[in-house]
Parts: sequence; structure tokens; C-alpha cells
Amino acid sequence: MQDRTKELRQANETLREREAELTHVTRVMTLGELTASIAHEVNQPLAAIVTNGNACLRWLAGATPNLSEGRQAVERIIKDSYRASEVIARIRTLVKKTPPRSDWVDLNEVIVEVLALAQNEARRHRVSLNRQLKENLPLVRGDRVQLQQVVLNLIMNGLEAIARNKDGPRELSVSSEADDANNVTIAVRDSGEGLDPANLEHVFDAFYTTKPQGMGMGLAISRTIIQSHGGRLWATANTPKGAVFQFTLSTNHDKERR
Repeated sequence: MQDRTKELRQANETLREREAELTHVTRVMTLGELTASIAHEVNQPLAAIVTNGNACLRWLAGATPNLSEGRQAVERIIKDSYRASEVIARIRTLVKKTPPRSDWVDLNEVIVEVLALAQNEARRHRVSLNRQLKENLPLVRGDRVQLQQVVLNLIMNGLEAIARNKDGPRELSVSSEADDANNVTIAVRDSGEGLDPANLEHVFDAFYTTKPQGMGMGLAISRTIIQSHGGRLWATANTPKGAVFQFTLSTNHDKERR
């Protein structure tokens, strides 16, 4: 009996390790689709640094160096350096393979960070990104990187659905809400081609995909992540067209926030 219990424990541990590896690989693959956007987000502050560096040299090279303008140029260089560093830090965090954590997470911050990564991808597909975030949203307990992965996957899926849609509005919105039962709900609404009502649940099945080159793992892993956080992820039709993907997580105000 003890041997059987030990084997079962080892099997469960192996399963968790494999799930963690698959989650990490899927996250890295999603980031790979954002290579152009990431490069754009880094190149913007780098270009500004070069511009301000040259401006600073000109202010200092005059017969009477303009120290005030030179100082302001250096301050802008420092600010843009931090901007580039923050983008790289966000990418490193998402790429790095780490054990699951349980921290207090502000989902509004998660949404803002992910939207920053997806901004250029949205411009490429001529999609308008909107957000309606509830102020003072309660914190949730969970793994920040995994929750970023879920939001990123839902946004990328929405952008791709809109890209395949040739007519009508090209809008994607992300919203956050909280109810009286200590539940936080995040919704990603797109104006894409929509979902077949008969397949609303199948979209979360492993290897089920409507994309020509899709693996069919993103939504399955996203649902697993949300369920591991004690929440629920589901899909509905949007009005007048498109799809809505929502997940709900419970908050716990009895524990001290960190």
C-alpha cells in the first residue's frame, strides 16, 4: 500500500512538472509571435536616447554651452533608458522558467503591462485597443507571470480573430470588474469572426484550434491556469459580432496583503 501511495505521489509530481514545462513553452511561443512588437517597444526609447544624446552634444559644443538644455537632454536620456530597461525586464520575467508563486496581484497592472506588449501588434492589424478598468480593483492571490500569460493569450487570440475578419469595426477591449461576492472578472471582447455556438466549450480542448497554424494549446493551458487559481474561464458570443473570453477569480480579504 505504501509503495502504491509513493508511486501515485511521484506520478502526480511528474505530471505537475510536465504541465509547468508545457505552460512555459507555450508562453515563450506566444512571445515569439510578438517579436516585432517587442522590438518596436525597445527601439522607440533607444531612438529617443540617440536623438537626445546628439542634442546634448550640440548644446554643449556651442561657444557658450547651454547647460540647462544639456541637462534636460540628459534627463530625457535617463528616462528613456529606464523605459527600455522596463520592457526588457518584463520580457525576461515572462521567458524565465520559475516555480509557481502565490503573491497578491493587481490584475489592472497585469492588463496594462500586457497591452503595452501587444500595442504594436494591434497597430499592425489596424485594431483599436480599449480598456475599461475598475479603479481600486481588489487584489487576487496567484502567480503574476501565469496570469499575464492568460491575458496575453486572450488578447492575441482576439487580435488574430479580428485580423481574419475583413469587414466591420476592428476593436478589442479589455475590462475589469469586481462584485459584492469578492470576485474579480476580466473580459476580453473582440469584433472578430466569432465562434460557432456549438464549439464554445471545445475551444478549450487541448489541440482544438481554428487557426491554420495553431497548436490548440493556448486556451487549454489558460483554463488550467485559471482553474489552478480557483477560478473559471469561459467564452460567449459578442454583440453584434465577435467573441468574449472572461475569467473570474475570487479575492480573500481575510489575509494580509503584501
